[in-house]
Formats: sequence, structure tokens, C-alpha cells
Amino acid sequence: MTEKHGAININIAVIGCGWWTQGWHLPHLSRHENVKIAALVDPTTKPLSTLTSSPLLSLDELSKKYDCPNFYSVSELLKSAIGPQIDGVVVGASHAAHFSIGMAFLNEGLRRRHDGDEENIIYGHRVINILMEKPFTTDAAEAREMCDFSTRLYPEGTFIINHTASYQPQATIARHLISTNKQIGKIRHINATMNVPLMWFFDDPNNHSWVTLKTKDGVVERSGFGWGQMSHILAWIYAVVGDDVAIPKKVYCDMGDAQETGADISLAAVISCSDNTTFAISGTALLPGSPFADPPVGKLISIQIYGTEGNLIFSGDDTKPQSGRLELRRTAPGKAEDGQCEYPCTGEDWTSLLGDDKASQLSDDFLFENLKVEGLGPGSLHSFIDSCQNSAKRYASSLEGNNLGDSSQHVFNDTHVGLKTVQIIDAMYCSAKSGQVEHVK
Repeated sequence: MTEKHGAININIAVIGCGWWTQGWHLPHLSRHENVKIAALVDPTTKPLSTLTSSPLLSLDELSKKYDCPNFYSVSELLKSAIGPQIDGVVVGASHAAHFSIGMAFLNEGLRRRHDGDEENIIYGHRVINILMEKPFTTDAAEAREMCDFSTRLYPEGTFIINHTASYQPQATIARHLISTNKQIGKIRHINATMNVPLMWFFDDPNNHSWVTLKTKDGVVERSGFGWGQMSHILAWIYAVVGDDVAIPKKVYCDMGDAQETGADISLAAVISCSDNTTFAISGTALLPGSPFADPPVGKLISIQIYGTEGNLIFSGDDTKPQSGRLELRRTAPGKAEDGQCEYPCTGEDWTSLLGDDKASQLSDDFLFENLKVEGLGPGSLHSFIDSCQNSAKRYASSLEGNNLGDSSQHVFNDTHVGLKTVQIIDAMYCSAKSGQVEHVK
């Protein structure tokens, strides 16, 4: 391993080479100076997509473009010479494959640990880190198993889910205000909506594989807006409110379907929580337009979190940063400040929370999903790369007999967030199918 400009070089494998990987993950990774795209994995020689008029590059073409070997399975990669050298993996495979892929790399981490320095069990081996596309899984039991494994059995590896909105600075500030500063008191009610311009996608018969879901038992279930989109807004909420708030217990949900494909395109749900937080959430793909049109049509987001001492609002159009802002209102009966608006992203120095670079660039805007093709990618990818570099430094130091300790800067457990989102969405589909209130698994 060699260091360059204060950062250590790391090897990243990319699993799944479809439209999103070719358009976003690979270009973003390739622009990071200390990142080596070390391997590509896809079960097909020619990845296909109905989401673009231009054909995707074949696996061989991608290998030449990014100067790395390709493999047709995770097991093939791990058995190869490059397998033991991987510091992190980006998983962009199909939703239903997330669990098997994630568990394969978590088990690889355990194998490396057992083969390493037993006296320095956490840092005496090359740690493997994971960036998983959303949703975490498409099965609540699988999500719980993978969350437990990554948290309890293999905590040294960072596991990030690509909920890009949760890594925006506004989310970090909101989390600090609610979870750290207790600015709005005890949370009692959450109301959220997410409306997106994606009917061109969900009602296209060519996207059949995207709007149906095959379970681990081989049963075909419907899919669509719920699995495809609701994880974004649910993940933001749970990343902000923390682990012990709005713990989902039961869900009642009704869904509307697309005429051509049968995909769910709208939903309204009430989530009962074990801490008595009331929680209502809704959304639809029926917003006219497309995020890829010229001009693009954005997603309309509204999140309102109410507590005993105030509330937090974050709403806007995610293609128009100036359409909204993070807003805090305090409860102070009989006082002038009762109900007055504050805007936390202005008038306060957030350097200690965000760091110099992010704090200096902070704007009082609505920033939700980060879908930019250009640049170095979203904050989730940056956090993943930082984790890979930190663990690589610890490993290099352990080879010299040193231990740098845990330098992780994460302030929330992404697998806990991912578990709650999957639990709720899974229960939404069960409730819509049964017409009854369903318990969270």
C-alpha cells in the first residue's frame, strides 16, 4: 500500500454493472484519486437496461475502460488473486440479490479476521467495507439478519446503504438538532409525503422485471413505487430521529396499481409505533414529467416532525434547491418566540459538526437525493471511501505492530436505518395484499 496526498490507496470491487452502476457508481469512483476499481462482477456478459436508448457497455468493454478484471459471480471474485486485496465493495445488483451478496462479503470479513492476528482481532486483518444500493433488502427477516451480522458479528466493517439524502448536510444538522440537542422535545408525530415523476418507468411493460419481485421462496410478488422509492424518505426520517424513536410495530397500507404493469404507483400508510409516536406517510409516482427530461421534473418531498417542544420541517423540490429549506419552530406558550421560524443552516457555525469543507459550502437550500452524474458522487460514497481508507490505514499499521484504534466518523448506524425502512415497506405490501393491519416482522 502506498499513500498519496495524505490518503491511502484502496481497492474497490463493483458488484452489478447495470444502468445505475455504469452511469453513476463507476464514473464517480474513477474520479477519486486514491481509489482503484479493482474488479467488476456481473452474471451476464452484456448488461441490459430499458432505461436508456443507448446500449450499455459489455462486461469486457467495462473491464478495458476501467483497467480491471471481471468476474461472473462473487464466489469467483473471492477465490481469485484479487479477492483478498479488496478493501470495499459497491453493490449495485438487483434488489432481491442484496442479501446473498451482502452476507457473502460479511462472511468474507469474518474469514479474514480468523486468518489474521488473533491478538489484534478487530484491526489485525484487511477489513472489508460495503456500500449497498437501496433498499437494504426486500425481505424483513433478511434485513434483520444482515443488520445483526454487521452490527454484532462484524462491527469493524462499515456498512453503508446508498440513501444519498441521509448524507446531505441538512440531514446531519437535523439529526444533531433532534437527537443531540433535543431541540423539539419528545417526538410525538411524523407526517411525510414523497411524490415522484416516474409513471414512464413504472407503467412501461418493458420494465416487468423491475415491477415484480421474486421472494427467496420463489413466489412472485408485486413491486414498484414502494420498494423503488419509499426507502429514500423513510431512511431520511430514521437517520434523523435516531434508533429509539418511532419504532415501527404495525402498519396499515392501501396501494394503487399501474394499469399496464400492475406495479404499485401510489400508497398511503399509517404506522403504529411502540413508543406511541403517530406516523403517517404517503406517496405516488403519478407526478407528471420525468427527472431526465429537459428541463427535469423533480421529486416533491415533505417531511414534518413534531415534538413536545417544537417541530422540524424539511420540504421542497429536489431539482430546485431554493424551493425549500430546513425550518425549526419552537413551542413557547405565551412567549413571543412561540411558533416563530428559525433556519438552522444560516447564522450558525457548523464547522465542528460538518468539518471545514462542508461547513464553508453549506447553503440554506433544500438538498435531498444527490443524483448528479458529474463530480465525485454523493456523501454516502464519500463516507464509504473514507471508511475504506481508514480501515486500510489501520491494517497497514497493524502490519507494523501498531493499532490506530477506531477512526470511524459515522454518527448513525445505517443498517439500523435500513432495517426499519425494510420492515415498514415489507409490512406495507403485506397490508395492501391482505387489507388488514400487519405486524412488523
